[in-house]
Amino acid sequence: MKTGDPRNEHTDVGPMISHDSAADAKRKIDEAVSAGAQLLTGGTLNGPVLTPAVLTGVPRTCEAWSEELFAPVVLIEPFDSAEEAIELANDSEYALQAGVFTQDLSRALQTAKAIDAGGVMINDSSDYRHDAMPFGGSKYGSMGREGVHFAYEEMTQPKVIAIAS
Repeated sequence: MKTGDPRNEHTDVGPMISHDSAADAKRKIDEAVSAGAQLLTGGTLNGPVLTPAVLTGVPRTCEAWSEELFAPVVLIEPFDSAEEAIELANDSEYALQAGVFTQDLSRALQTAKAIDAGGVMINDSSDYRHDAMPFGGSKYGSMGREGVHFAYEEMTQPKVIAIAS
């Protein structure tokens, strides 16, 4: 993926929100690698731009495993059963979004119901978002929902008027 200026139509990944947040994500990648993870690609820092990183074998004790990085970083974790995959997905204090990929719709729906997340995208990445749908997490990282209905609620001041008979 091409990193750089987001105004360039050929750029896939632009800068992170700040130099500090990019450096913090890079630190978490380095910590995981030092603890035994394998960096398959990416993870190069150039100012606030972090090349997309793919990690595998990340120990559960690392921040890259236990925190939402909000960075172009993906962790690949093999599993032997759907139950193990669900257990791994639910083994987090955070639960913003998840993605399930399968051709079996019944399995996809069962898995989506079992994953404790604010949203589960079937056959799409967890970054899919449509402005009209509720968006937000569950567990520790949840601060409510975003979306049209929730914006309306946020901008409305309810008032009760009672009439005694």
